[in-house]
Amino acid sequence: MKRIHVVTHTHWDREWYLSFEVFRERLVRLIDNLLEIIQNDRDYHFTLDGQTIILEDYAEVSKNTDILLEFIRKGNIKVGPWYVLPDEFLISGESWIRNYIYSKQLSELYNVPLMKVAYLPDMFGHNAYTPTVIKGLGMNWAVLWRGVGQPDTPVFAWKSPHGEEINVYHLINGYGNAAHFGENDERFKEKIVSEAEKISKNSREKDILLMNGTDHEFPLPHLNKILDNVSNERYKFFQSDLESFVSKLNSGETIITGELRSPKSEPVLKDVTSSRISGKIAHFETELLYENYVEPLLALAKLKGFDFFSKELWYGWKLILQSQPHDSICGCGVDEVHEDVLNRLKRAKNHGKMLCSKAVIALTGLPHSLYGMIVFNPLEEEQKGIFETTLMLPEDEWEIEGSDFSYFVPIEDAGFTISDTLSAIFLTETSTNDTAYKDFKRYHCLFYAKIPPLGFRTLKIQRKKNPIYALPQIGKGTNCVINENGSINTHFSGNDYTNLCFLKDVEDAGDEYNYSPIVNERYDSLSLKARIENALSTSFIDRKEIAFNLFLPHSLSENFKGRSPKFAEMPVKIEYTCFKTEPRIDVKIEIDNTVKDHRLTIVFPLGKIEELYTDGYFGLVKHKVEEFQGNYDYWDEKPSNTFALHSLVTVPSKKFTLVTRGLHEALVTNDGLELTLIRSVGWLSRNNLNTRKSQAGPMILTPGAQELGIHRFRFSMLFHKEWNLKEVYRRSRAILVEPLVLQGEYEKPDVNLPFKIRRGFISAFKPAENNSGVVLRLYNPDGTSPEVSFSCNVEEINLAEEKCDSVSRINGVRSWRLKI
Repeated sequence: MKRIHVVTHTHWDREWYLSFEVFRERLVRLIDNLLEIIQNDRDYHFTLDGQTIILEDYAEVSKNTDILLEFIRKGNIKVGPWYVLPDEFLISGESWIRNYIYSKQLSELYNVPLMKVAYLPDMFGHNAYTPTVIKGLGMNWAVLWRGVGQPDTPVFAWKSPHGEEINVYHLINGYGNAAHFGENDERFKEKIVSEAEKISKNSREKDILLMNGTDHEFPLPHLNKILDNVSNERYKFFQSDLESFVSKLNSGETIITGELRSPKSEPVLKDVTSSRISGKIAHFETELLYENYVEPLLALAKLKGFDFFSKELWYGWKLILQSQPHDSICGCGVDEVHEDVLNRLKRAKNHGKMLCSKAVIALTGLPHSLYGMIVFNPLEEEQKGIFETTLMLPEDEWEIEGSDFSYFVPIEDAGFTISDTLSAIFLTETSTNDTAYKDFKRYHCLFYAKIPPLGFRTLKIQRKKNPIYALPQIGKGTNCVINENGSINTHFSGNDYTNLCFLKDVEDAGDEYNYSPIVNERYDSLSLKARIENALSTSFIDRKEIAFNLFLPHSLSENFKGRSPKFAEMPVKIEYTCFKTEPRIDVKIEIDNTVKDHRLTIVFPLGKIEELYTDGYFGLVKHKVEEFQGNYDYWDEKPSNTFALHSLVTVPSKKFTLVTRGLHEALVTNDGLELTLIRSVGWLSRNNLNTRKSQAGPMILTPGAQELGIHRFRFSMLFHKEWNLKEVYRRSRAILVEPLVLQGEYEKPDVNLPFKIRRGFISAFKPAENNSGVVLRLYNPDGTSPEVSFSCNVEEINLAEEKCDSVSRINGVRSWRLKI
């Protein structure tokens, strides 16, 4: 007899085709109905979608929270292990860990257990290093759906590129294969029996899983009676849960390594990495702020005896985590949802900036005057070179006392804005009138400095006395030539790079989930004539400003069979900064998106690319560039050489790396390597796409997803003499994690780090949970063990900040709690 485990559940998209508050009212009704069902049938079981945020959302407005929690304690209802179900490609590994840790805090607050299975039902594919995170959190089973690409493999072992391994049960027919969809009892009975027979044919296991639920579906009150009625000598149907089910399974014999993003048998909706780019950039910058500035500064304050920031830190992290559910961060919701996401991220970012200021004040005391700067380096290595910031000073000529190089340029702008660098001053002035400085000017400041690892440098600003020093060259930099069309040429270490950064535009008849061309009518900037101006030239950098207009079709044609005959101008500004001290070019782009229904990419013609690497949570992910010749009509989505990245894509054979800030989609085409800048679409979901079989959601107009208006992008190009993994990470991190500058004359903090990093990069340096010290986490992108020496009492912990054991120990990522 086969045992049919029926897991009754609801998949709860917190916000999607309706706003959060509308969905929450349905959630309250669902849970109230569920509680009534369980009160009448104490053998009833239900799974709340793996998310504990549901408990928070319900508790805020319901009087029945205590009843819900009691049924969770008794085992009738399963929650967790996650706080939310995020997209796995648009977040960092540290965000995944915060997600779990906050869920654990909620479980302790509510005194309820968390499910010990990593339930990942609806993510749009899975990151190559997700097994690392799951194992490091102490779990050894995952249940997931999309991206496996092997419809005949229900159980397998999933390995990260570094070898961390977990077991996986693959939801081959999705998380709703036994949903009732409002059908009558007889049709529902036929459905679950048919589904059980279908799965049994492809499984040698005695235990079969049916998922009785789908998006926002209410539970059937009399389900247990139905299951008794359909049970027979061949099949025993009964309500169960995921923990009970996987406990009956054998470990997977098939091994799958790395990223799960195949669209062969399940839609992975891969182009969500470029939908609503404004949200992606806002999220990237906010996540970067908390991981690399807020938490390290608070950890340093903790080492000095300050421990009053925990609640404020989690307030900011919650806003970030609440923006990470897959429909939210992927930009595949209605316009109101996207506006809510942007608002949360803006609040989190502003809150994080002020936390940085509070931590600096705790470490240094109050600033003596405006005429100085304190510069913080969050990295594990010394940073030296040219850095830039914005300051507010009386109108005059200024310099940095004792600096080898400083350069102040007044910024002509209208209106008064408190600069980010003045946030600490704003906190400490006794009168807000003193913080307005209405007669001051904004200055763009470039300065040379050496800043110790996880350390500070204080600088004084004075009226100019000395000329700018011309410093000697430090290594070999880039010799850049700007072409007439605004693209750039350079040569390094025997390689010629030509026409880098030209723009290419094609139509997009897709939706928020998938790009879909019609006739591939392209336009590019190669034949344009740009306006080229010198912006700045120093002994360190040359900066050029480029401007031109792209003439593009206004939208798709009325019959949706091509592009409109009506054209519009799209203004483009590009700023190139070529470094004389290293082989690197920084690029800033400003685009006023004036047209609809298109995809705009920036192109790097590198010649034939056979393979490339993108970054996962703790290392690189290798991708082969395929030809994709043949018939793929039977695939759920058409395959393409489109790759997800967090912040870098590198091509070792071309000795070339791109370091991005919120641009998460790379393509390889006949033109070369491309980064998607903007994908403008007007529908949440559509049918009849050329790239996808079926709809991915409701067919709702979303005019905001056209992303009209001004967008600003930043990325860097790195050129390598010899491609080296450690150098790729070292140089990329130095670009992304720039020193933090606060204006003011501060005392230099007395920071004595109780550790010395010998090998590896900082993944986290943060206050430990439960007021129990400071956490240091290191990773090695090659998968070998990091090395560090300590001068204080420490204990090794896992990613959940619990005692490390054989289940949760991972080699390439190690964590320690420093006891203070």
